[in-house]
Amino acid sequence: MPEWFLPRWDAPHVLGAALAEGRLAFRDRARLDRHQEALAHTHLRWVLPRSPATADRFRAAGLLPERWRELPPVGKAWTMGHFGTLNTEGLTLEDVLRVGRAAEATRDFRPTVTGRSGEVVVGLSTGTSGSRGAFIVSRAERLRWAGVMLRHLLPRWPRGLLTPQRVAFVLRAEGGLYRSVQHRWLDLHFFDVLRPVEDLAAALTAYRPTVLVGPPSVLGALHAAGASARPARVVSVAEVLDPDDEAALASAFGPVVQVYQATEGLLGLPCAHGHLHLNEAHVHIDLEPLGDGLVRPVITDLRRRAQPVIRHRLDDALRLHPQPCPCGLAARRVQAIVGRQDDALLLPGLAGERLSVWPDVLRGVLADVPGLREYRVTQVSPHALTLDLDPCTPDTAADATRAVHAALNRVGVDTLPLSLTAQTLIPPPAGHKRRRVTRAWTPPEVP
Repeated sequence: MPEWFLPRWDAPHVLGAALAEGRLAFRDRARLDRHQEALAHTHLRWVLPRSPATADRFRAAGLLPERWRELPPVGKAWTMGHFGTLNTEGLTLEDVLRVGRAAEATRDFRPTVTGRSGEVVVGLSTGTSGSRGAFIVSRAERLRWAGVMLRHLLPRWPRGLLTPQRVAFVLRAEGGLYRSVQHRWLDLHFFDVLRPVEDLAAALTAYRPTVLVGPPSVLGALHAAGASARPARVVSVAEVLDPDDEAALASAFGPVVQVYQATEGLLGLPCAHGHLHLNEAHVHIDLEPLGDGLVRPVITDLRRRAQPVIRHRLDDALRLHPQPCPCGLAARRVQAIVGRQDDALLLPGLAGERLSVWPDVLRGVLADVPGLREYRVTQVSPHALTLDLDPCTPDTAADATRAVHAALNRVGVDTLPLSLTAQTLIPPPAGHKRRRVTRAWTPPEVP
């Protein structure tokens, strides 16, 4: 999942979008569904004449626009393969990649490209799934997203606007969307995670943010390096927020909420109670069952025009909360973003079958290993896991191995032929997303 972003400041438009967002806090599911259908009707009438790739999908499926919910889903490979005829700005993938790569190489995120609607910002995904994706965002879309974020993330909205707010974005890339903005009551500042961690910690301390945004692993490293701040709100982005991270960040900095953002759209935002809800006022989300109570999103962004996202299947696995939220919103509540589907371990079952073991099965037990600060579990073959541990002492290795064996036994894995190798964790390079449980081995029948 890519990091959360905000555009350069344009106060009247952003405030207007923030105020409009308040009218979209649906408490009745039927009204929310009608709202989505009306948005889809207007959206497709605009997109289909301007996005040949989208129109071709409807023709190939033999569907009229009003049957958009039946359109077969596509994924990232299709989107990148049809980029030139999918986007409505007249841009080629080569042009977009050239600008995006140059920005990341030079750390100068000011250059944009000119599309049919004017200035277009370019961004690149982090390539968590093995290949990098590109995305483009128009000015109108940036302003709308800024208003949505302002509404959901500033503390004590709208009273929080009466006092100066300093929002720190600690992220891998600015992408032209996190640029520092000076305003008499709102300042947005980008902190580049590729800077040395000690320098970054000192700069963050000096900035004294009222809102702190970043991946949990990076924010934890900054605290360990001496960063001191007491923001009114900490916003976790870009990585899975495990319960141990949430507790540590709350203790280090302050109250923690989560944003669910992918290259394909802004998918989840916190409510007034701090709980994560799907962003269903702007994005239609179908949920495909994966088993074990997990679901996979198929999303249709009902606002995004520069790069339309219509029935796009993500690789994420979510767990919805079984109880309604006390905030009363009709948008579905997310209990956990478990991780990517291709992070599920494929291990032998007791009856000889192959079992899918989701990352959260192991994350909870390893968080309880005494003295273990960080870890990574990787499946490297059908019957072998490596446990990268920090620190990797005889005690942490023995305790982590026992914890993994016990957790796998509880979900029906045959651990007798399973090999677990403990070794010292080598931290990933700066800017890389943390993935605590991953699968590096793919069975022959799985493409």
